[in-house]
Amino acid sequence: MITMNGTNPFDEIEQFLGRTSFGGDRAWGRDLRTTDIDVAEYDDEFVVMADLPGYDREDIDVRATDGRLTITAERDAEREAEESEDANRRYLRRERRHESITRSVDLPGRVVDADASATYRHGVLTVTLPKAAAEEDDGHRIDVA
Repeated sequence: MITMNGTNPFDEIEQFLGRTSFGGDRAWGRDLRTTDIDVAEYDDEFVVMADLPGYDREDIDVRATDGRLTITAERDAEREAEESEDANRRYLRRERRHESITRSVDLPGRVVDADASATYRHGVLTVTLPKAAAEEDDGHRIDVA
């Protein structure tokens, strides 16, 4: 049911139940398919922290190329509530979805891509990028530990 102003009166209920995202793909001006990040500068390095709750380490790809850090995470999420009798399954509810996010950030200075490192703990990805003293080589994939 759509009202005269083009809105669905049941959208708020669906949003409350978590079946749809608020405002389409945006919530309070924030894109839901991205991640929040912090970028900090220290004397000899830049540190980027990104919130990636619920992802496995293997689902995360981090790359530094030409002064830009790109974080990509992808997963297939599946939730089940099921009733089963031995080999016969009768699903009462199944929800499957594919989630992916990509976030790129321009680094505030040149870095040594080959010496960059990343850790992932408790849903937070921390990428440490040493500052470059002079012109360095091009991009490098960063393994997540």
